[in-house]
Amino acid sequence: MLRSRPLDTETAKKRQLFQMKQFATEGLNIPLKKNWSESWCTLSQEFDKVLVELLDMEIRHEDVFIITFIKCGTTWMQEAVWLLLNNLDFEKSKNVHIWDRSPFLDNHGFNVTAPNAIKLCKTLSSPRVIKTHMPPNLLPPQLWKNKTKIIYVARNCKDVVISSYHFTKKLGSWRGSSLEEFAQDFMNNEVMYTSFWSHVVDYWKMRQEPFVFFTTYEEMQRDLPAVIRELCQFLGRPQLTNLEMENIKIHLSFDKMKENRQTNITFLMREQVPTISEDFQFMRRGIVGSYRDEMSPALQAQIDNWSRKYLALHGLTEEDIFGKL
Repeated sequence: MLRSRPLDTETAKKRQLFQMKQFATEGLNIPLKKNWSESWCTLSQEFDKVLVELLDMEIRHEDVFIITFIKCGTTWMQEAVWLLLNNLDFEKSKNVHIWDRSPFLDNHGFNVTAPNAIKLCKTLSSPRVIKTHMPPNLLPPQLWKNKTKIIYVARNCKDVVISSYHFTKKLGSWRGSSLEEFAQDFMNNEVMYTSFWSHVVDYWKMRQEPFVFFTTYEEMQRDLPAVIRELCQFLGRPQLTNLEMENIKIHLSFDKMKENRQTNITFLMREQVPTISEDFQFMRRGIVGSYRDEMSPALQAQIDNWSRKYLALHGLTEEDIFGKL
């Protein structure tokens, strides 16, 4: 059963464009056992209706879900998986928008002017590649019951804070004045889709499930061909030839993805979102470690300490998840 509670702190009221709430369910069929009813996710109040429809969504056996926290390489992985499942159809990927080929399931809760992606999913042929930022207990219970394929991409926390700050600030959905304020809201679970570490750790703990593929943005940057080979095996697709691998590497490069109007969502969001800034860029830098030249040492230390405390409760360090950064 869907539960919700208001998020009515003064900072949330002041800095968020939307009225915010937190949502949870009992987490039916999830293989990781915990008190899911108290595992809250911060979203806008628009999700009151969206989640009812999303949780009841019909799942197909062939579906593949791409799941991330925001700004963790979702579009990059979407495009890779869609290509692998569609015989490297580069021509179609350059002519049909990625959200038409691979719907963003929760977009009409995040962006109230967007079309209903849940309805769009019903019109697509299988295998469907579906994007979402939802935590485990806000996914359709049928997904877990059917052991539907999940591909999860995590990204180091400080880069997520930087990228999310620029994204939400330029989008107009976060109305604070500084990166330091945003980081506080992020750590206080007052930003859309937080709690960040709960999101990452819960999926990481399920990485050994045969239907879950867990990787990181950093690993994709380090060795994209290796990740693609692992994806081929996970998806039951033939391994690529050397020429095919070279072609997909070029297509998935940051510069090519940014040039491609069908994968760079900047252009579509400028059309759909009335609060958006003229200089909004969905794909901004696309590097590992951008926080080093955008975040003060004091703020880096504060986020590191916050992360360390949370992960210690689970016997983890950031290196356990991401390797050496």
